[in-house]
Amino acid sequence: MSIDKTNKWLSVIANLGVVIGIVFLAYELRQNTISTDLEVASNYQSSFSEIELLIAGDSEFSALLLKGRSGEELSDQEQLRLAVFYTNVLRQWQNVHYQYFSDALDEDMWRGQREYFTLVLREDVGLRTQWLATQSHYSARFNALMKDMDRSRKR
Repeated sequence: MSIDKTNKWLSVIANLGVVIGIVFLAYELRQNTISTDLEVASNYQSSFSEIELLIAGDSEFSALLLKGRSGEELSDQEQLRLAVFYTNVLRQWQNVHYQYFSDALDEDMWRGQREYFTLVLREDVGLRTQWLATQSHYSARFNALMKDMDRSRKR
């Protein structure tokens, strides 16, 4: 076999190796994307589960939250507790919105949560009041979302 033929075969084998490497890399990238999507969804669920467990597991806080939701008069201590709670909820919402906007959160999951967020904003006077008082703490994009949800609240 001549050197020229050997070089051609080696070139073909090398090119085939490159193609196989690219296919393998694409497969690994797809697996990594799926893994990342699952992690985002899991973190998303965990963050809201913590909030829900706080409400479900603490009857005193649940009573306080009901007072805040209805806009009842609150003591300074109650106002502080709810302000911290509502700020946490708003930060979670902003994070979820950012994940969606960055294409890290599934469209269907986002759509359902946006409807839920709108419902909560509609029903929770204290949350709406906290957001209105602290809008400067949040991104312009998130505030635009909140304003849109607030407008739909009035319909």
